[in-house]
Amino acid sequence: MLTSLKSIVTAHHVLISRWLLGSFLLLTAVTRFTTADASYFTKQLQAVNFPDLPWLSAALGVMQLITLAALIVPRYRWSQVVMYVYAGLATVPLLMMFTHPVWVDALGGFPAPGAGQGLIKYLAIAAVSLFIASHYAKHTRINALAVKLALSGILLVMVWIGGMKFTQYEADGIERLMNSSPLFSWIYSLFSVLHGSYFIGVIELIAVFAILLAPWSSKAYVLGLGVAALTFAATQTFLITLPGYDTQLGFPVLTGSGQFIVKDLALLACCIILFAKHNATKA
Repeated sequence: MLTSLKSIVTAHHVLISRWLLGSFLLLTAVTRFTTADASYFTKQLQAVNFPDLPWLSAALGVMQLITLAALIVPRYRWSQVVMYVYAGLATVPLLMMFTHPVWVDALGGFPAPGAGQGLIKYLAIAAVSLFIASHYAKHTRINALAVKLALSGILLVMVWIGGMKFTQYEADGIERLMNSSPLFSWIYSLFSVLHGSYFIGVIELIAVFAILLAPWSSKAYVLGLGVAALTFAATQTFLITLPGYDTQLGFPVLTGSGQFIVKDLALLACCIILFAKHNATKA
Protein backbone atom coordinates (compact mmCIF):
# COMPACT_ATOMS: atom_id res chain seq x y z
CA MET A 1 0.00 0.00 0.00
CA LEU A 2 2.79 2.42 0.93
CA THR A 3 4.56 1.58 -2.31
CA SER A 4 1.43 2.34 -4.31
CA LEU A 5 0.95 5.63 -2.44
CA LYS A 6 4.56 6.53 -3.10
CA SER A 7 4.11 5.84 -6.81
CA ILE A 8 0.89 7.87 -7.01
CA VAL A 9 2.40 10.87 -5.23
CA THR A 10 5.55 10.77 -7.36
CA ALA A 11 3.67 10.44 -10.63
CA HIS A 12 1.00 13.03 -9.87
CA HIS A 13 2.75 15.49 -7.53
CA VAL A 14 2.22 18.42 -9.89
CA LEU A 15 -1.50 17.69 -10.24
CA ILE A 16 -1.87 17.27 -6.48
CA SER A 17 -0.01 20.52 -5.89
CA ARG A 18 -2.29 22.31 -8.35
CA TRP A 19 -5.32 20.98 -6.53
CA LEU A 20 -4.01 22.00 -3.10
CA LEU A 21 -2.97 25.49 -4.18
CA GLY A 22 -6.24 25.89 -6.08
CA SER A 23 -8.23 24.93 -2.98
CA PHE A 24 -6.39 27.54 -0.94
CA LEU A 25 -6.98 30.20 -3.60
CA LEU A 26 -10.69 29.46 -3.93
CA LEU A 27 -11.40 29.30 -0.21
CA THR A 28 -9.56 32.53 0.57
CA ALA A 29 -10.67 34.40 -2.57
CA VAL A 30 -14.27 34.35 -1.33
CA THR A 31 -13.28 36.24 1.82
CA ARG A 32 -11.60 39.00 -0.20
CA PHE A 33 -15.02 40.30 -1.18
CA THR A 34 -16.20 40.72 2.42
CA THR A 35 -16.16 43.90 4.50
CA ALA A 36 -14.01 42.15 7.11
CA ASP A 37 -11.16 41.59 4.66
CA ALA A 38 -11.55 45.07 3.17
CA SER A 39 -11.20 46.50 6.68
CA TYR A 40 -8.15 44.31 7.34
CA PHE A 41 -6.31 45.57 4.26
CA THR A 42 -7.22 49.15 5.10
CA LYS A 43 -5.57 48.75 8.50
CA GLN A 44 -2.46 47.22 6.92
CA LEU A 45 -2.11 50.15 4.53
CA GLN A 46 -2.57 52.64 7.36
CA ALA A 47 0.21 50.91 9.31
CA VAL A 48 2.72 51.95 6.63
CA ASN A 49 1.10 55.34 5.94
CA PHE A 50 -0.35 54.30 2.57
CA PRO A 51 -3.61 55.85 1.34
CA ASP A 52 -6.80 53.86 1.76
CA LEU A 53 -7.47 51.62 -1.24
CA PRO A 54 -11.00 50.25 -0.68
CA TRP A 55 -10.80 48.19 -3.85
CA LEU A 56 -7.57 46.39 -2.89
CA SER A 57 -9.15 43.40 -1.14
CA ALA A 58 -11.54 42.72 -4.05
CA ALA A 59 -8.69 43.18 -6.56
CA LEU A 60 -6.67 40.53 -4.74
CA GLY A 61 -9.70 38.25 -4.78
CA VAL A 62 -10.01 38.66 -8.54
CA MET A 63 -6.28 37.96 -8.92
CA GLN A 64 -6.65 34.78 -6.91
CA LEU A 65 -9.56 33.63 -9.08
CA ILE A 66 -7.55 34.36 -12.24
CA THR A 67 -4.67 32.34 -10.78
CA LEU A 68 -7.13 29.54 -10.02
CA ALA A 69 -8.19 29.58 -13.68
CA ALA A 70 -4.51 29.44 -14.67
CA LEU A 71 -4.03 26.36 -12.49
CA ILE A 72 -6.88 24.64 -14.32
CA VAL A 73 -5.24 25.20 -17.74
CA PRO A 74 -1.54 25.51 -16.85
CA ARG A 75 -0.12 24.65 -20.28
CA TYR A 76 -1.04 28.01 -21.76
CA ARG A 77 1.59 30.72 -21.78
CA TRP A 78 -0.76 33.25 -20.15
CA SER A 79 -1.44 30.78 -17.36
CA GLN A 80 2.25 30.44 -16.59
CA VAL A 81 2.69 34.23 -16.58
CA VAL A 82 -0.23 34.61 -14.19
CA MET A 83 1.24 32.03 -11.82
CA TYR A 84 4.62 33.74 -11.93
CA VAL A 85 2.95 37.07 -11.11
CA TYR A 86 1.02 35.50 -8.26
CA ALA A 87 4.21 33.93 -6.89
CA GLY A 88 5.71 37.39 -6.80
CA LEU A 89 2.66 38.90 -5.11
CA ALA A 90 2.70 36.11 -2.51
CA THR A 91 6.11 37.28 -1.31
CA VAL A 92 4.79 40.78 -0.49
CA PRO A 93 3.18 39.71 2.84
CA LEU A 94 6.62 38.55 3.98
CA LEU A 95 7.70 42.20 3.96
CA MET A 96 5.07 42.88 6.61
CA MET A 97 7.31 41.01 9.03
CA PHE A 98 9.52 44.10 8.98
CA THR A 99 7.03 46.89 8.33
CA HIS A 100 4.10 45.98 10.58
CA PRO A 101 3.71 45.30 14.32
CA VAL A 102 3.37 41.53 14.05
CA TRP A 103 5.70 40.59 16.89
CA VAL A 104 4.80 39.63 20.45
CA ASP A 105 6.31 42.36 22.61
CA ALA A 106 5.69 40.37 25.79
CA LEU A 107 8.09 37.73 24.50
CA GLY A 108 10.75 40.21 23.55
CA GLY A 109 9.41 40.99 20.10
CA PHE A 110 11.53 39.46 17.37
CA PRO A 111 11.72 36.50 16.86
CA ALA A 112 8.33 35.77 18.44
CA PRO A 113 5.72 36.18 15.70
CA GLY A 114 2.12 36.84 16.68
CA ALA A 115 0.24 37.76 13.51
CA GLY A 116 3.51 36.97 11.76
CA GLN A 117 2.79 33.25 12.01
CA GLY A 118 0.35 33.55 9.13
CA LEU A 119 2.73 35.71 7.11
CA ILE A 120 5.67 33.29 7.08
CA LYS A 121 3.47 30.70 5.38
CA TYR A 122 3.43 32.85 2.24
CA LEU A 123 6.92 31.64 1.35
CA ALA A 124 5.46 28.17 0.78
CA ILE A 125 2.53 29.63 -1.19
CA ALA A 126 4.95 31.51 -3.46
CA ALA A 127 7.12 28.40 -3.86
CA VAL A 128 4.23 26.19 -4.99
CA SER A 129 2.99 28.73 -7.53
CA LEU A 130 6.53 29.21 -8.83
CA PHE A 131 7.07 25.45 -9.04
CA ILE A 132 3.90 24.78 -11.02
CA ALA A 133 4.49 27.67 -13.43
CA SER A 134 8.13 26.71 -14.09
CA HIS A 135 7.21 23.04 -14.49
CA TYR A 136 4.82 23.75 -17.36
CA ALA A 137 7.01 26.51 -18.81
CA LYS A 138 9.97 24.07 -18.67
CA HIS A 139 12.13 26.61 -16.89
CA THR A 140 14.43 24.15 -15.14
CA ARG A 141 16.50 26.67 -13.18
CA ILE A 142 13.44 28.42 -11.80
CA ASN A 143 11.95 25.03 -11.00
CA ALA A 144 15.06 24.09 -9.03
CA LEU A 145 14.81 27.41 -7.17
CA ALA A 146 11.14 26.73 -6.41
CA VAL A 147 12.06 23.36 -4.87
CA LYS A 148 14.59 25.07 -2.60
CA LEU A 149 12.01 27.69 -1.63
CA ALA A 150 9.54 24.89 -0.84
CA LEU A 151 12.08 23.33 1.52
CA SER A 152 12.79 26.73 3.08
CA GLY A 153 9.07 27.36 3.50
CA ILE A 154 8.58 24.12 5.42
CA LEU A 155 11.61 24.63 7.63
CA LEU A 156 10.71 28.26 8.35
CA VAL A 157 7.25 27.35 9.57
CA MET A 158 8.24 24.20 11.44
CA VAL A 159 11.19 25.83 13.23
CA TRP A 160 9.54 29.14 14.02
CA ILE A 161 6.08 27.99 14.97
CA GLY A 162 7.47 24.78 16.49
CA GLY A 163 9.80 26.84 18.63
CA MET A 164 6.90 29.03 19.73
CA LYS A 165 5.23 25.92 21.17
CA PHE A 166 7.61 26.22 24.11
CA THR A 167 5.99 29.46 25.27
CA GLN A 168 2.89 29.90 27.40
CA TYR A 169 1.62 32.42 24.84
CA GLU A 170 1.49 29.80 22.08
CA ALA A 171 0.26 27.06 24.42
CA ASP A 172 -2.73 29.19 25.37
CA GLY A 173 -3.24 30.20 21.75
CA ILE A 174 -3.57 26.66 20.42
CA GLU A 175 -5.61 25.22 23.31
CA ARG A 176 -8.97 26.07 21.72
CA LEU A 177 -7.86 24.60 18.39
CA MET A 178 -6.54 21.41 19.95
CA ASN A 179 -9.51 20.86 22.23
CA SER A 180 -11.92 21.19 19.31
CA SER A 181 -10.44 18.28 17.35
CA PRO A 182 -10.62 14.57 18.29
CA LEU A 183 -7.31 14.15 16.46
CA PHE A 184 -5.55 16.33 19.01
CA SER A 185 -7.72 16.75 22.11
CA TRP A 186 -6.42 13.47 23.59
CA ILE A 187 -3.09 15.20 24.19
CA TYR A 188 -4.63 17.16 27.05
CA SER A 189 -5.65 13.94 28.77
CA LEU A 190 -1.94 13.15 29.05
CA PHE A 191 -0.42 16.60 29.44
CA SER A 192 -1.21 20.02 30.80
CA VAL A 193 -1.87 22.86 28.34
CA LEU A 194 1.76 23.96 28.48
CA HIS A 195 3.29 20.49 28.34
CA GLY A 196 0.91 19.48 25.59
CA SER A 197 2.29 22.39 23.60
CA TYR A 198 5.81 21.20 24.42
CA PHE A 199 4.87 17.75 23.11
CA ILE A 200 3.75 19.15 19.77
CA GLY A 201 6.78 21.40 19.58
CA VAL A 202 9.13 18.47 20.13
CA ILE A 203 7.47 16.49 17.32
CA GLU A 204 7.72 19.45 14.93
CA LEU A 205 11.37 20.06 15.74
CA ILE A 206 12.18 16.35 15.40
CA ALA A 207 10.65 16.53 11.91
CA VAL A 208 12.90 19.51 11.13
CA PHE A 209 15.96 17.64 12.39
CA ALA A 210 15.06 14.59 10.29
CA ILE A 211 14.64 16.74 7.16
CA LEU A 212 18.02 18.35 7.77
CA LEU A 213 19.59 14.88 7.84
CA ALA A 214 18.87 14.52 4.10
CA PRO A 215 22.56 14.52 3.07
CA TRP A 216 23.24 11.59 5.38
CA SER A 217 19.97 9.66 5.65
CA SER A 218 17.32 9.28 2.98
CA LYS A 219 15.00 7.49 5.40
CA ALA A 220 15.22 10.27 7.97
CA TYR A 221 14.47 12.87 5.31
CA VAL A 222 11.37 11.01 4.11
CA LEU A 223 10.25 10.47 7.71
CA GLY A 224 10.63 14.18 8.43
CA LEU A 225 8.64 15.12 5.34
CA GLY A 226 6.00 12.56 6.30
CA VAL A 227 5.58 14.00 9.79
CA ALA A 228 5.38 17.53 8.37
CA ALA A 229 2.84 16.45 5.74
CA LEU A 230 0.66 14.72 8.34
CA THR A 231 0.82 17.82 10.51
CA PHE A 232 -0.29 20.13 7.69
CA ALA A 233 -3.03 17.72 6.61
CA ALA A 234 -4.33 17.17 10.14
CA THR A 235 -4.67 20.90 10.84
CA GLN A 236 -7.34 21.08 8.13
CA THR A 237 -9.72 19.30 10.51
CA PHE A 238 -9.81 22.52 12.54
CA LEU A 239 -11.85 24.10 9.75
CA ILE A 240 -14.74 21.86 10.78
CA THR A 241 -14.15 21.36 14.50
CA LEU A 242 -13.27 24.94 15.49
CA PRO A 243 -15.04 25.91 13.17
CA GLY A 244 -12.89 28.06 10.91
CA TYR A 245 -15.81 29.56 9.02
CA ASP A 246 -19.04 31.44 9.63
CA THR A 247 -22.32 31.58 7.74
CA GLN A 248 -23.50 35.10 8.50
CA LEU A 249 -23.60 35.87 4.77
CA GLY A 250 -25.79 32.85 4.08
CA PHE A 251 -22.94 30.60 2.97
CA PRO A 252 -19.67 29.44 4.57
CA VAL A 253 -16.89 32.05 4.57
CA LEU A 254 -13.54 31.51 6.24
CA THR A 255 -12.80 33.42 9.42
CA GLY A 256 -9.34 34.81 10.15
CA SER A 257 -8.47 31.53 11.86
CA GLY A 258 -9.78 29.59 8.88
CA GLN A 259 -7.58 31.55 6.50
CA PHE A 260 -4.59 30.83 8.72
CA ILE A 261 -5.39 27.12 8.68
CA VAL A 262 -5.90 26.67 4.91
CA LYS A 263 -2.46 28.14 4.21
CA ASP A 264 -1.19 24.76 5.40
CA LEU A 265 -2.49 23.32 2.12
CA ALA A 266 0.42 25.05 0.38
CA LEU A 267 2.83 23.62 2.95
CA LEU A 268 1.38 20.17 2.34
CA ALA A 269 1.97 20.72 -1.39
CA CYS A 270 5.59 21.61 -0.60
CA CYS A 271 6.01 18.30 1.23
CA ILE A 272 4.59 16.42 -1.74
CA ILE A 273 6.84 18.26 -4.19
CA LEU A 274 9.95 17.52 -2.13
CA PHE A 275 8.96 13.88 -1.66
CA ALA A 276 8.43 13.44 -5.41
CA LYS A 277 11.71 15.14 -6.27
CA HIS A 278 13.51 12.95 -3.75
CA ASN A 279 12.03 9.79 -5.25
CA ALA A 280 12.91 10.94 -8.77
CA THR A 281 16.51 11.50 -7.70
CA LYS A 282 16.72 8.07 -6.09
CA ALA A 283 15.14 6.31 -9.09
